[in-house]
Amino acid sequence: MKRRNILAGLAVAAAGLATGAAWKFRFFGKHYPRTPYDDLLGQIVDREPAIIFGQAAAKSLPDAASLAADLRRDRRTLATRAATEPAPAQIREVDGWLVPQSVAKYAALAALASPPAAP
Repeated sequence: MKRRNILAGLAVAAAGLATGAAWKFRFFGKHYPRTPYDDLLGQIVDREPAIIFGQAAAKSLPDAASLAADLRRDRRTLATRAATEPAPAQIREVDGWLVPQSVAKYAALAALASPPAAP
């Protein structure tokens, strides 16, 4: 085996590891200001639409601290909660949209925890 082949293989492996690390730790994704609720808000892929939707949802929900406490009590993820809330009692209407209650709560938490938008 030639030294050139070994070095090329190592270079490909290093590039693969670097790409995997960049994807895993979201080096190139959107970054948001730190909040005390990042353990919950980290499940939201893109917070900007969630914040906009959450501003409407937050009108009928409690403050951020009690929302976070309520969401932390149940250890399931946002995706699991939303998938298991098809019952009419667990659906909320927000500005004409019918969404699972957990989606409305996460969006409201994102809106309440986000800093005000700059003009």
